This record gives sequence, structure tokens and C-alpha cells, in this order.
Amino acid sequence: MIMSFAPPGHTPIPLHQDQNLSNFHADTAALHLQGFLYQAEKCRKNCGFYGNPAWHGYCSRCWIQQRQQAQPLTDGFRHHTGKLHIKPDVTEASQLLNRRDAFQSVTNYNVNSEQSTASLYQAGSVLHFSRPCLLSLARGDFSEFLKALRCLEAQPLLTRCNNFIQRMQEDETISVDKKAEEVQSFYQQITLYYPDHMSEERDRLLDNIEKLVMTRIYKSVFCLHSSQDEQKDLFLHKRIKSLSWVTPRMLQLPLAEGSQEEKNGISCSVTALIEMDSKRAPQDKLSCVSKACNYLYKSIQSCKMEPATADDLLSCLIYSTLKANPPRLWSNLEYITRFCNPKRLMAGECGYYFTNLCCAVSFIETLEASSLGLKQDEFKRLMQGSEVTTCVSGNGLSILQQIQKNKELLVELQHRQDTLFQKAKCLGKELEAWTRSVQVEIQEIVSRFPLDAKAPPESCV
Repeated sequence: MIMSFAPPGHTPIPLHQDQNLSNFHADTAALHLQGFLYQAEKCRKNCGFYGNPAWHGYCSRCWIQQRQQAQPLTDGFRHHTGKLHIKPDVTEASQLLNRRDAFQSVTNYNVNSEQSTASLYQAGSVLHFSRPCLLSLARGDFSEFLKALRCLEAQPLLTRCNNFIQRMQEDETISVDKKAEEVQSFYQQITLYYPDHMSEERDRLLDNIEKLVMTRIYKSVFCLHSSQDEQKDLFLHKRIKSLSWVTPRMLQLPLAEGSQEEKNGISCSVTALIEMDSKRAPQDKLSCVSKACNYLYKSIQSCKMEPATADDLLSCLIYSTLKANPPRLWSNLEYITRFCNPKRLMAGECGYYFTNLCCAVSFIETLEASSLGLKQDEFKRLMQGSEVTTCVSGNGLSILQQIQKNKELLVELQHRQDTLFQKAKCLGKELEAWTRSVQVEIQEIVSRFPLDAKAPPESCV
């Protein structure tokens, strides 16, 4: 049934039940959601402007004139020349569906405009941010992101992050894997309904939020006693320690053994791998892995005078891992895998380097005699530490001989340091004696040639 308040002479236009509300303009979406379809008509005085039901069918200018004349007016809907119709009866479910379609149409319309907004969804709630606010939140510098997060418009996002962080910290019944799923779901909720033309800003915003969230909940998700990560860390640490006898020649490193490139590249890579455990955010730990691999790449290229291959990088990374024996290596790898932005791990330079590090750890875990070109009995003796002295480096010095040589150098340095301290003490005593002798000479000169201070002559007045 269609009810019309249109005056005589106007034919009502019904709104069919299957008509899609998303086809209407955003300005009239509110009327449609209330169950009405309103069609604007000209002013009642035919002045050429459109009338408004709030002004009883007049335009703003005619309404002011009418108010000045103080003529009584009745219901504006009856006097207005527009058409107002009641929609057919529909079920509650279809009304909700139509409202969602209408809201989606309004959202798409705003995104395509210059003053577009982004929507962040979580648990059915919607957050709207203007484009300038999004640009300020998507800055690469984390400190600038924290400043932008304190602005009034970004307060809902800050509140949502704080609530999520508090829940992750207080709920100890959730396993680490379950927390990882919720963190990844939180990342996805931020990107949901995000404008496609702001993909770069979205990625930077995700990096900032990842650093904010994971720095706060680090102690609640990293190397927990309830997980098996600690036992795996101990196993891997002992395994790497038992392979300390492995030499660059066994791994066929592309670096010249004993060269400056090898020393610089391996030492810098070892430092970066050890530094990984001191970071909290997954992206910072991943940056340490990238830094270590970049050091190795530069050393290989300077030594070979040609681009490094994937096999060259992997062999050097295995050797660097054996020399570094990074603390809690397994926990750090699992932490990055669980809580890092998946896009960072699946593509790009960081993802490639992280894959190589995982392969290096897997190679160390399954290392056998054939992997190093050794016989099985020799490999067993080396693993047990009975024949460490038989493992000779390229310079012709065994590991034990190298240790002995280092001890001799330390003894020599200690002797030189003691000699230097003795000479310094002698020099100090000589300076004190010289100071006393100078003071004595000054006193003798003063006593021999006393200074008589004569009073100035009195002036005659």
C-alpha cells in the first residue's frame, strides 16, 4: 500500500520493494533509511529555487519573506509540492540489508571524493579519519607517529590500541599461537576498507602500529615458560657450540681466508646477529638480519669482484651464525614469524634475508659429515672434541696453536703495560723533585735580593 501526501495534480512515484537504495544520492540516504522517499520540487511561489519541507515548501528567501508577513502556516508536508511516499512493508532483516547497502554507497562516494576518509573496523565499530590525519599517522618516523597519535582525531585509534594491548598483557590463559592469531587479525582489521590508492600510507601505518603494539606486549609473548621455545633455544645453543670447530674451508666460503674482507664482513655480521635479541619490535629484529646479510654481500662482492650468488650468501650466513651463536635464536625466529607483518616476510629484501637465515638454522640442525666433506668417524671425534687439534686452518695453524699464540701476545702486552706504568711512576717522581728544586731556587733568589717597597712621596698641598 502506498500513502501519498502529494497535493492534487501530482502523481506519486512508488518505491518498489526490490529497488536498491544504494542508487540514491548520499544526501537523501537518511530519508530513505527512515522509510521515506522524498522528491524535491520548486518553491511554492515559483521563484525558481527549490523548496524545503522544513520551511513549509518555500525556499529560504521566500520563507523569510513569509515569516515577516506573519501569516499562519499549516503542516508543511501538506502544502509542499513535493511527493512523500511510504515504502511497502518489509521485514526487519531486509531493512537492515537496505541500510547496509545505503551506508556502503555513501562510503564509496566519500572515498572517491577529494576529501575521502578511511574506515577502520573492529567488532562492528567504525572509525573515520580524514586524509590529513591518515597522512600524519603514516609517517615513517615512529616518534612523529606517536605525536600524531596524540591529536584529538586519532584518539579513538589510540584507545583501541591501548585496549588491545591491555587485553594481551592481562590474559595469561591465551597461548602464544592464539595471541599471534589475534595480533594478525588486529593488523587485518586496520587494513579493512582502507582506500586502495593509499597503499603506501597503509603499509607505513601498519609498521608504526606493529612497533607500538609489540613493544608493549613483548614480555607477554616472547620466550614464555609455557611454550617450548626455551628448550629449543638451549638445544640450538648447544648444537652451535659443538660445531665451533667448523672452518670457512669446510663450508667453501667465497671469501679469501684470512683476508680483511672476511674479517670485516664476518665480524660485522656476527655483531648484527647478536644485536637482534636486544630489539623488541619484529621489524627491528628483521632489520638486524638484513644488516647482517648486507655486510656479507658487500664482503663477497669486494672479494670476488662480481655479484654474489644465493649459495655464496647462504654459506657465509651459516658460518656467521656458527661464530655468533646468537642468544635465544629459535625464540627470535619464531617471534618474527608469529608477529611480524606478513607482507614484510612474503616479499622484499627483508623476507629474502629472513628465509636465508631460517635455511641456515635448518642446515645447522641437520648438519652431517657429508655436508662438510668429512668421514663419519672423523665427524664424530670432532663433535666429541677429541680431535680439535687436527682441524688446521688455511694459515697452517691449528685452533689450539692459535689460542696459544694469543696467550703469548696477551702476556707480552701485560709486560709492556707494567713497564709503561713503572716509567710513568718514575716520571711523576721526577716532576715532583723538579718542582721542589724550582721552589728552593726561587726562595734563595728572593732572600739574596729582597724587594724593598718604597712609599710614594707625599704631595705638597
